[in-house]
This record gives sequence, C-alpha cells and structure tokens, in this order.
Amino acid sequence: MTRIRRAGAIVAGLALLAGCSAPSTTPDVPPVDDPRDVRGLDACAVPDAVALAAAGVGGEGTAGAGPEGPRCEWRGPAGQVLAVTVFTGAGGLAVLAANSEPTTTRVRLAGYPALETFTGSGEFCQYDVGVAADQVLLVALDGGVPDSCTALQSLLPPVLAALPG
Repeated sequence: MTRIRRAGAIVAGLALLAGCSAPSTTPDVPPVDDPRDVRGLDACAVPDAVALAAAGVGGEGTAGAGPEGPRCEWRGPAGQVLAVTVFTGAGGLAVLAANSEPTTTRVRLAGYPALETFTGSGEFCQYDVGVAADQVLLVALDGGVPDSCTALQSLLPPVLAALPG
C-alpha cells in the first residue's frame, strides 16, 4: 500500500501559515524556471499510457482525495502502486520541505526543484516536484523496477514536459 506521509504536518503547517502574520519559517526553495499550471488538473490524467507502462501499472486510475489534494492510484500485476497527487496549497514546495521527513533530500528533476524520499532498498520512492510557486506534483511509486526512484526518474521528465504551461 502506498504510504501517505506528512499529512498531519502539512495540515498543521498550512493552518500555521494561514493564521500567522509573522514571517514564514519555511525553507527557501529554488524558483521554477518553466512553470506549469496544475490547478484543477485531474490527477488521473497526469501520466499517459507510456508513463504508466514504465511504472509497471496500467488501465484506469482510482481517483480519490489525499491530504495534500486530488490523488489518483494505479496498481500493477506484480504489486506495484503508482500514486499521483496535485498540491496547490499556499507555500507550495517550501511548505512540503519544511514538513518533510529527515531522510528527504532536495534534488532537481528535469530542471524542476524537487524533494526525494525513498526507502533504503528503493522499493518505495516519492518525488514532490515544484512545478510553480504554489503548485507541486507528488508522484510516488512502490515496487518499481529496477527500483522505484530509477523508474520515476525515467518516467517523470516527459510527464512534467506534458503539463500545461
């Protein structure tokens, strides 16, 4: 089952941002050079058939709501689970970075600032990709081959390039 992380911390962080007029303590993140607009985007429409196949999943996704926003999940025959979540909350990637797990690292993925979180042996990996100042695409894969991060690093660049500008 895909892990949902940071839910309580994000909700608390968003509440703190909404209720305070003091300067933000969220960490700085690099600006997005080629912003994309994912507001109102159907999370199930984000990956195309090629991306789904690269993740070892396919077919129709199951739409739902995650703590960060609209979410869609696909399951594969060997137990793989791909989850895509669209986060359009105040603070964007900076809020997620401030509330991330200690093992999360900052990376760039296809030129976009991102957070990478994975398990030691790579069976689970998640990238939170800042696609605009207040918009983030969260993509998680459990059970990817050869490992989940390598699979996501291959499938995410064309997915990001196809997002609306």
